[in-house]
Order: sequence, then structure tokens, then C-alpha cells
Amino acid sequence: MLDYVRRILVERHVVDLNMTRRKEAALCAAIGGGGALVFLFAFPRGAISTLMHEVLHLPGPGAGIALIFGPFLALVALTSFLSSRGKGGSLIAALTFGLSYALVVWLFRIPTNPKGAFGSILFVAAVALFGLAVESVMALARAFNQPWRCLLAGAVANVVLLVFYWLAIFPRTAGWVKWKDIPLLLGVCLVGGLVPGYIAWTVSRRFPRTLAHEQKE
Repeated sequence: MLDYVRRILVERHVVDLNMTRRKEAALCAAIGGGGALVFLFAFPRGAISTLMHEVLHLPGPGAGIALIFGPFLALVALTSFLSSRGKGGSLIAALTFGLSYALVVWLFRIPTNPKGAFGSILFVAAVALFGLAVESVMALARAFNQPWRCLLAGAVANVVLLVFYWLAIFPRTAGWVKWKDIPLLLGVCLVGGLVPGYIAWTVSRRFPRTLAHEQKE
């Protein structure tokens, strides 16, 4: 009788855990999809290039990725990671971000900046790589406390995204980056990744105590 009760309790715990994980995965997907819509309409075609090159006079290609797109994606991915118990939260959010963005652009024929290849297969791959970078850093940097892990994850993932664009996308759409511009753009990229890392951690402190970021410490 005791074994039967124990087995029932274990099975119920497994079912509850699976339901919780499905809900968290849905939340991560919602964060990613919502983030894609916000980004799409907050930065219409040409807005990022105009801000980076005509207002701030930063060199390119890559300033917009380092200072706008990457940091925004870091905020989405890290918020998703910190709001889920299991692994893969940032990857789910990043994939949903890329796929949702591409789907909306395709359905409504929304023009985007061709230099960034927004909405393309390479774009989705870049976003997925970003999410994977966040997951990897947060898993490997457990020796650090959570604020530093968030800062590190944001900065590293942003650099990974920028390098991917330099090697796989910009040579097709905007040309190769000049060697003399790389140090400045990398510096901007690192700073751009640190800020959303701190914001995401600060926001996560407002989450309910049942959320997983407290269990991941």
C-alpha cells in the first residue's frame, strides 16, 4: 500500500513538472514572439542605419547590430532564461523571435533593410545562434553570481552575433568590415551587451519567488 501511494505521488509530481515546463516554454515563446513584434514596428526599414550612421556617425557594417539589434535580443533572451526553471528558455525565445519576425514580414510584405537580411534564413540562424550563446554562457559561468553571469552572457552573445553577421551576412549584403573599424565596433558591441544583461537581471528580481532564476543560483 505504501509503495502504491509513493508511486502515485511520484507520477503526480512528474505530471505537474511536465505541465510547468510546458507553461514555461509557452511563456518563453510569448516573450520571443512579442519581442519580435515590438522590434519590427519600433525599428522600421532604414531606421537603424539612419540612427547609427547619420546621427551617431558610427562606421559599418555592424554598428546597428552591436548597439540596437543585439542588445534588444539580449534583453529578450535573458528575460526568457530568467523566467524559466528548465534549460533552453533563451533558445526558445530567440527561435520564436526569428521565426515570428520572418513570418510577419512575409505575410504582410513589410519592407526591411536588405543589409541586415532581416527575415531571411540567415537571420533566423543568427538569432538562434545568439540564443544558444546565452544558454552556453549561463551554463558555463556558474562560478559567478547571477548578475555577473547575465552581464557576461549579454556581452558574449552580442559579440557572437556581430561576428556571425560580419562573416556570413554582411559580405553578401553590405561588404566586408574594414580592419580599422573592428576595435571600435567590438567595444560598442561589448558595452551594448552589458546593459541589457543588467536590465534583465534587475527585472528578474521582480519576478514571483516561484520562478526558476532563484533555483538556478
